[in-house]
Amino acid sequence: MIVTLLLAAASTTLQAASETQVDDTVPGQSASEATKDLESVSQPVEQARLETRQQADYGTYLTNREGMSLYLFAMDEPGSASHCDHSCAIAWPPFTSRKAPKAGDSLDAEQLSTIEREDGTRQVTYAGWPLYFFSGDKEAGDALGQDVTHLGAAWYLVSPAGEKIEQGERHSAPSAAETDSND
Repeated sequence: MIVTLLLAAASTTLQAASETQVDDTVPGQSASEATKDLESVSQPVEQARLETRQQADYGTYLTNREGMSLYLFAMDEPGSASHCDHSCAIAWPPFTSRKAPKAGDSLDAEQLSTIEREDGTRQVTYAGWPLYFFSGDKEAGDALGQDVTHLGAAWYLVSPAGEKIEQGERHSAPSAAETDSND
């Protein structure tokens, strides 16, 4: 009888465990959207260049030279190592560069630097914040990672002053008439 009770309890525990799923999708993003681009982490560019973009919802924020939004991870601290690696770095690829990065005309080059990641790549930082892309952003102006809590902390666009941008909700790129790109 004791053996039967133990087997029943173990069966119930295994069934509950198999019904529990870990959900690492970003709020508002389906599981299929989250996994389709999770095959690789971005490779370092030869020489990163930071630019800015302006949208009514966010004001002016940092992008790479192609206009892809850059984010900070609230779990990181300015001047410290990145807290985003392994599966986190697949969903939120670090912005990496082989050579020292360059700042666009409207940015303070003194705020620009790099940190070394565990894998030896150099991650671009601005005002000490390690910078990341979001795998859900598909085109310039997308800001689908804005103010999303994922993997233990929130993700935010970054202002030219090196501060997190808290206003505005996540959305795809606006039409060209709604966007004003700055170089």
